[in-house]
Amino acid sequence: MMQNRIFIPVAAALVLLVACTSEAPVGPPQPVLPEVTPSYRTATAAVFGISFPSEFDAPYFDERAQLGRVLFHDRMLSQNGAVSCNSCHLQSHGFAEPKALSTGLRRELTERNASHLANPGSQFAYFWDGRANDLTTQVTMPIENHVEMGFRSLDDLVLRLDQLDYYAPLFEAAFGDAEPRVDRIQEALSTFLRSMVTCNSKVDQAVAPAMQEFWNPWGVMDGSITLDGLNALERQGFELFHGEAQCANCHGGPHFNGWGMDFADIGLDAESVNSSGTLVNAGGGFFGGWGPTAMKVPSLRNVALTAPYMHDGRFATLDDVLDHYSHGIQDVPTLDPRLRDWGQTTITGGPDLIDPIFFPGTEFNGDLPPVRLNFTPQERLALKAFLNSLTDHTFVQDARFSNPFTTP
Repeated sequence: MMQNRIFIPVAAALVLLVACTSEAPVGPPQPVLPEVTPSYRTATAAVFGISFPSEFDAPYFDERAQLGRVLFHDRMLSQNGAVSCNSCHLQSHGFAEPKALSTGLRRELTERNASHLANPGSQFAYFWDGRANDLTTQVTMPIENHVEMGFRSLDDLVLRLDQLDYYAPLFEAAFGDAEPRVDRIQEALSTFLRSMVTCNSKVDQAVAPAMQEFWNPWGVMDGSITLDGLNALERQGFELFHGEAQCANCHGGPHFNGWGMDFADIGLDAESVNSSGTLVNAGGGFFGGWGPTAMKVPSLRNVALTAPYMHDGRFATLDDVLDHYSHGIQDVPTLDPRLRDWGQTTITGGPDLIDPIFFPGTEFNGDLPPVRLNFTPQERLALKAFLNSLTDHTFVQDARFSNPFTTP
């Protein structure tokens, strides 16, 4: 009898161990979707003169976006059913994750911090290093990443989706037949991301009446445009951001991301290496980047929700970020010229130009040190107030972007 009492738990433990180590995915719940497909077309056709993609008017846009929503939140898009896109891009955090590095399907850590999603359809480069410049291609790259979602082939993903009965009617509605295909998966996911328009922050509400045709922060600076919807501290932060604090030198444009195509080395480390100890190879971007360690300039929309910050999540708070730009920029050879102290220059008109677009006729007068902005306590308060005013609360509560596998 004693042997039997010992044997039964051991047998049960062996069964449990086999189940936990099996490659077969754990069955997901069914997605809960509205009876009538909601409209995913943005209510704002253009923001500050920047039109959103023409795909918003394409047939079946809403149906493809809804299919993309299910795909985005479905754990079955990982090889072992452990993680989804949503695992690292949480709506309540501006579609970022409150962790420095994310955990993949087998509990391994990703190399970089999960970028938040803010108007991805208006961007021209993706990932911190800009290795993708097409959203339709980008959306399935994490699925094939061995750390993140782990599929060896997108064809294997197609076979997986073909076995899940809730996808047949979604593909039928989106594409006219129920066949899942790689190009259809990419189209649905990218359509969903293009529909994720965030343009209803306090700043948007304040400036939209005066800037429908063109993004013009300089009109605010010279007093020709009023910002009636911002309080005095937020208005001061807006003016600092676009003026003396020099933030808009990199984070310019209506999406506060350098128009979605800028890269910069911001002097994070004394030596230009990443967390693994190797040189970072970054993409070029519109301005060509400023060296091998340049990282994509992220949008600051919803930035107050997306901590921690930087490509490796090293800064836990906005105060830490302001500390860096106030007095912590490291003097690395690849430092972006916009972060050097150009007060120590001579205007010569000679042939050795630093950059003919931004600094015409300017030469180095010796080695220019990193800029030291040395923000006052009042300036820090104002900048944080402005950054908080970039939060779009309707976006992070929008049911169209929420997890359909969570029963309301």
